[in-house]
Formats: sequence, structure tokens, C-alpha cells
Amino acid sequence: MGFYKFAALIVTLALVVMPLTALRQGDNSVREDDITITEQDGKKEKSSDETVKVFMSEDDLVLSITLEEYLVGVLAAEMLPTYHEQALKAQAVAAYTYLLYKKAEQESSPDSGLKGAYLSNDAATHQGYLTEEERAEKWGDKAGSYEKKLTKAVEDVAGKCITYEGEPIIAAFHANNSGVTHSAETVWGSEVPYLKSVTSVGDKLSPDCVKTVVMTAQEFSSAVSSLDGCQLSGEADSWVGKIKKDDNGYVKSLTVGGAEFAGMQVRDALGLRSAVFTFEFSDGTFRFTTEGYGHGVGMSQYGADYMARQGSTWEEILKHYYSGVEIA
Repeated sequence: MGFYKFAALIVTLALVVMPLTALRQGDNSVREDDITITEQDGKKEKSSDETVKVFMSEDDLVLSITLEEYLVGVLAAEMLPTYHEQALKAQAVAAYTYLLYKKAEQESSPDSGLKGAYLSNDAATHQGYLTEEERAEKWGDKAGSYEKKLTKAVEDVAGKCITYEGEPIIAAFHANNSGVTHSAETVWGSEVPYLKSVTSVGDKLSPDCVKTVVMTAQEFSSAVSSLDGCQLSGEADSWVGKIKKDDNGYVKSLTVGGAEFAGMQVRDALGLRSAVFTFEFSDGTFRFTTEGYGHGVGMSQYGADYMARQGSTWEEILKHYYSGVEIA
């Protein structure tokens, strides 16, 4: 999900608690009529003629594109093309699984804002997608080699889907974390059996893991004004009160302006990269130091790349980050 960037590939609470009854395997897997099987050098290869409808948020239009083009565009938007091919394959399978989930959701309960599309290219809402033209502009003289690398990754895992008890999962992902992922229950308040906390040892090696944000009292006051019930008064050093964390450093809640808020609420209000953060106030300024980038649930993209470079396959990566799943 750069599903999720995120990018941030970002998953919402509504998505997490959505019943999965609409996702019957026979309804969302690629139909046999959509699969072309060819034989080359004695090997059978599959290619999908399935059409994907994507709502292009900024242009306010719906694109109808091939499945392969869509998944290559998602990889380009959500993961660095320099990542290991096994990590790219894992991301491609996660992106395809998410597509199946959203397509089934649209077919059972259409969102009129998508104008008949399955999902949008907005990474903050669904998962990002870059057109071929956007990819060429982004990559410059490396566009040819990157396009070839991402296309091969998509082709190698064509039709593969992550399932739990026979149904596609909510394939949440994030950029990196503090060395451990977070459970869906910790972040969104609702348990999802395959979105458990697992170790992600490579993430602390990321140059983007630790970041510090410094704010003046005025900037802090303006940012938290969106928190309903927050009433700042007195000296600035008294504005932030008790902080509750779990064993992994995730801020479950903290008191701001006399009211208690979830860590994710404060993270969003302040524009922090992660809900794993420390806080200090000195010399009239607020200093927040975060670890990780994103909600921290599901597959870590940096962690996937690290695992791949240590010899893990894309299947092993996915089964590490999504507990008890199968690859169908």
C-alpha cells in the first residue's frame, strides 16, 4: 500500500472492520475466461486479459487498463524500483490482493464517488498508481530498465493472491517501522487474525527510520486545534500530559489540552510519520522524534527488501508479515 505510503501504500478503520463475507473465493479470483495460457519452450505461462477500472482523483476520470499495467503502475507508485525483485513480487501480490478486495466491495456496495471504478489512485485512500507517462517522467533515463524490472516481477506472480481461510486478506503495508510491526487491534482497535505484530529487524537500518519534528508553541497550538475537546491553557509546557505506550513504543494515547486522544489521532493532527514517538518540551519548543513511517500494520516495504537481500523469497516475506495466510 506504497499501498501503503502506503505512503505511505494507508488503510482506514472502516476497511479493517469491514466484514469479509463478500469476498468468496469464486467471486473475486480471476475467472478462467480472463486467463490466456500459452506455451513457450515447453513452459506454460499465464497472462490476464482482465480490465481494471481506476479512478484518477486529480483528473476526475476513470481509466480502464489491463491488470498488468495497473500492477506495474502500483509498484512504481508504492515501492522503490531499486528494491530486490523478491520484495517487488511480494508488493505485487499484496497490491493484487487489495484490488480483489476493493473490486468485490464495489460490486456489492458501489461508492458513487468512484464513478464505476474499483478504486482510486489516491495512495492515502486506496493505493497509488502511476501511468506509463508518469513513470517515464519520474524515472528519466532509467525508465526502460525499471519498467522491465517491474513488469517481470508482476508477470512472475500473475494471479497470486494472499488468502486467510479461503478469502483475500486486507493486505495492509507501510514504508518502514521501528523494528516491529503493529497489530490491527493496536492501531485500529479491531482484531484481524492475520495482522499481528511481528519482528521486522531490517527496518532500523533504514535512513528514514528516525526523524525529528520541532514545533513552536504557536505551530503546535494550530496543529492540535483540529482535535475535538482539546483546550489549551496555561503555560505551553503543561499542554501535553500523560502518555500511554505499549511494549513496542507505540503511543496508544496521550493527553493534550486536558483531553485524552488516541496516538494515531495526535500523529495525524501533528503530521508525524509514525505513532511510535517520544516527546519533549524545552526552550519554548516541542520536539517529537518518530521511528518508522506509516501506520506500521502488515508488510514493511523496507523490511521486505531487507528480507529479500538476506535470501527470503516473496512467499516467505508475505507469510512472515501476514500471520497464518496462504498464497492461492
